[in-house]
Amino acid sequence: MEKLAYFTSKNTKIQGTLTLPDGINKPPVCLFIGGSFPQTRDGNLDNSKEDWFPTALPERNLFKDEAKLFQELDYATFRYDKRGCGKSEGNFNTVDLFGLVDDAREAIKWLKSSPEINNNRIGILGQSEGAVIALMLAAEDLDLAFYIWQGGIYNNIETIFEWQRDNFWKLEQEAIDNFKNTFPLMYWVYVKTDELCDKIKQGETYLRLGDETWSKDLYLPLYKQHFDYPPFGFISKIKCPVLLLHGELDHNTPYTEALLAEEALKQSGNTQVTTHIFSGLDHSFRRLGTPDEDFVTAMKRPLDVEVTKAIRKWIKSDLKLRSYDL
Repeated sequence: MEKLAYFTSKNTKIQGTLTLPDGINKPPVCLFIGGSFPQTRDGNLDNSKEDWFPTALPERNLFKDEAKLFQELDYATFRYDKRGCGKSEGNFNTVDLFGLVDDAREAIKWLKSSPEINNNRIGILGQSEGAVIALMLAAEDLDLAFYIWQGGIYNNIETIFEWQRDNFWKLEQEAIDNFKNTFPLMYWVYVKTDELCDKIKQGETYLRLGDETWSKDLYLPLYKQHFDYPPFGFISKIKCPVLLLHGELDHNTPYTEALLAEEALKQSGNTQVTTHIFSGLDHSFRRLGTPDEDFVTAMKRPLDVEVTKAIRKWIKSDLKLRSYDL
């Protein structure tokens, strides 16, 4: 069963969907947190934001599909439109990292007050930037039952920008041109990576990206907070069970970030860490036709079965063996 619901964060209504398994009284629940840029509760980039996405991008429905999987596993899920996206109130163009963390924290508080779920068994799943937000919350010791990382980062985001840029310019010219037409925002980030990083460090508020065909003033305080608070500073504080999922052919965040996170978690004493690096899969866990295929094209493909198998096994077998869950 799916129910429309909302919580309030900083006097702003954040709208979402609560999915409940059939016939289960007070099930455990997983909160989904979306990645970078305007995104909707289903795990799609918000095509209504034409200043961000002048060309409509494919709907991948990552969170919608994963919510169905969790429902089959007798788990509830809550997924929400990011601030200023979909049906949620607010202005996404001026939200920063701490604001996004605040919204997710309020979602957890709302779930803890919900009479329909087991308030002592709340887990959190983050995709891409959402994995960073979820990591920061898990480090706060909010009594989370588990943390699932999907395509997250361990290093400072500056190194990720540079890695993305260097790999992008190695592509064939046809692929570069196609990406410029379908996702100009990221194309211009790669054109201006050095300037972008300099402006962020200097504390500038905006950087104009684009040309006469498309342009966007990118809000930089969000990235300044990413620069100042890299994920590796939070890893040692994560004590709950962790599932790390990453595509080997992820063009957005290298799979080695998951391996670094795994090592750091174990060094900090967390013995409840499971890692899957999926051969042939990209950032959204789609199987690429070729190693250099862009992720926009791959969005049209379904969520790969290897990912659903890994989540299913962890929830049904590994996670249920944890002492807190007995």
